[in-house]
Amino acid sequence: MTSSFDNIPAFVRSRRVAGLAAHRSGTVVATVSEPDEKGSAFITQLVRVEPTSTRYLTHGSESASLLAIGARGEVYFTRKDGKEEEKGAAVWMLPPSGEARVVLRRFEGVDSFTVTDTGIVVTASLMPSAELLSESDDLAKQRSEAKTNAVLYDSFPIRRWNEDCGPTVRHLYVAPLPELYGEDELELTEVDLPEAPEGVDEWKLGSVEASRDGTTLLLTMNARHDITSASQVWCIRESGEPVLVAADPELSYGIEAVAPDGSWALLGSYLPPRAGQVVDDGLLRYEIAIGKLMPLTDRFEESATGAVITDSGELFITANRVGRGGIYRLENGEGTLVTDDDEYAYSSLSYSAGQLVALRSSLAEPPGVVFIDPESGAVTETPSLTDDLELPGELTEISATALDGTQLRAWLAVPESDEPSPLVVFAHGGPWGSWNDWTWRWNPWPFVARGYAVLMPDPGISTGYGKKMVSRGHDALGNEPFTDIMVLADAAIARPDIDEARQGFAGGSYGGYMANWVAGHTGTRFKCIVTHAGLWDIETMSKATDNGEWYTWMMGELPTGGTQASLWSPHLSAQKIEAPMLVIHGDKDYRVPFNQALELWQDLQRLHPEAGNKFLYFPDEGHWILKPANAQIWYETFIAFLDEHLLGKSFERAGLLG
Repeated sequence: MTSSFDNIPAFVRSRRVAGLAAHRSGTVVATVSEPDEKGSAFITQLVRVEPTSTRYLTHGSESASLLAIGARGEVYFTRKDGKEEEKGAAVWMLPPSGEARVVLRRFEGVDSFTVTDTGIVVTASLMPSAELLSESDDLAKQRSEAKTNAVLYDSFPIRRWNEDCGPTVRHLYVAPLPELYGEDELELTEVDLPEAPEGVDEWKLGSVEASRDGTTLLLTMNARHDITSASQVWCIRESGEPVLVAADPELSYGIEAVAPDGSWALLGSYLPPRAGQVVDDGLLRYEIAIGKLMPLTDRFEESATGAVITDSGELFITANRVGRGGIYRLENGEGTLVTDDDEYAYSSLSYSAGQLVALRSSLAEPPGVVFIDPESGAVTETPSLTDDLELPGELTEISATALDGTQLRAWLAVPESDEPSPLVVFAHGGPWGSWNDWTWRWNPWPFVARGYAVLMPDPGISTGYGKKMVSRGHDALGNEPFTDIMVLADAAIARPDIDEARQGFAGGSYGGYMANWVAGHTGTRFKCIVTHAGLWDIETMSKATDNGEWYTWMMGELPTGGTQASLWSPHLSAQKIEAPMLVIHGDKDYRVPFNQALELWQDLQRLHPEAGNKFLYFPDEGHWILKPANAQIWYETFIAFLDEHLLGKSFERAGLLG
């Protein structure tokens, strides 16, 4: 049996749903990414979604980025403005009928855009020396014409994930609603931000949420000390003075949702990882009128991944759930599963015209838009916005018992075959994460289509299994997570449809760390190992990453003695590596910097030059391989490396590698 997974060039260019937003009045809009005519890039369009139909709202060769939906049915989005010759984005408004028009022109675009029943709330970044948007745009154009991107920094970080941090500073503005069918543009009025507390090295505006009537603004302010930061929440009502809502030097606070009537807001708290301190988060209720903050959950074990408050004041959240996901009604500190214990995960949760709206996916099904009855949990599927993908095998589940007695589980994708299949173990990233939903990267099915079984374990430090599971391995990343994976791999090869003699191991990010750790601790059990964006030397990584929290965690003294860097760094076992490795890394990866791949590669070439190691380098990619041609090369090279060492084939270089 064949499927589109056999055709990697077509698979990586599959049409896919990228995002979703909804308004309480009933308008639901999805963002859909599809390849351009050359297949060299994706173009994102906006699509109106109803239970029985879909309709494209934007067209053409320029991507549209959804910003917000208004109560009048208007849709706001950004798209390149044809009047800007080199770059620049404009904010467009598409009324319920008629043509879209520009309501705000900015060379540097906007950072965020929120629509209330009475106005617009905008955040936009300005050059440090500029006081007005126009002044900042002029400076940005001068820099563009001079062909310079130089930045003088005076704080940390200087880059984030895949992008360099610019020299700009975020400002907050409000404006009246534009006329639906007029020609007016937004007239922005700046809102004064809270003053920085004493002793703060850097003070910046983060996110902004607004009540539906526009009378209340909630904002996060990021307070940085040295290389670590903590976010505070502030409230501005009726254009008054900012009032501090939540602040703690050890915690970061965020805004999860605001009640439609503006009476209360849902806040999230986050305790960052430290040596001897497990990462933790929680939910709080802020009564806006009286300024009271109180904990909201005390018996719900999982972390919310999304939240929405309905018109009646009910709170619904999405959360990971034992290798799946779910939508929960949160009430009196407890969560009740609404989605009837199904096999899916949910994201982009919204509320529209009395129904919940979300993206739903699983490891066997790409994301699609669904409507959910909040009372019965009944799910209504909408017409598909993705290409048809026929699975080339079966998704099943396995379980095992960890060395400490903890019950473990994993997904196993197996091909249709009369013979035992070679096994590839995929370690997930994070390290806080779970194999529970669809991914276009690290998708198991192109491998299954070529005869491989793929094991996707959720070991210690995985989410969706309660806080105790998250704590397992927190201070020993190469201990419980590693032994858990090995126990699950043992359970997989005990099956008659898996070939024990042909095993490979792979992972990205934290999964890349695990691949590197496995390489130095399993001898020749795994015939080959693929490590993508993996941590190799924890100490040098912690000093080069964009995430200052990692340094304090990885280099902090553990209660039992030593540090993660001194005890659990893969590079300490470089001499013991026996299996050939494929190293993959993007030069623009700032979370796990490129120096990790260079250090690993030098060690492999110095210590094991005859092992058949390979290095796949992407000069124009970051932590994730996103461009279609690069994603094609990633899959083709990955599979060719497996074929060489697990099937005995000659290594076949991807055609686009020349």
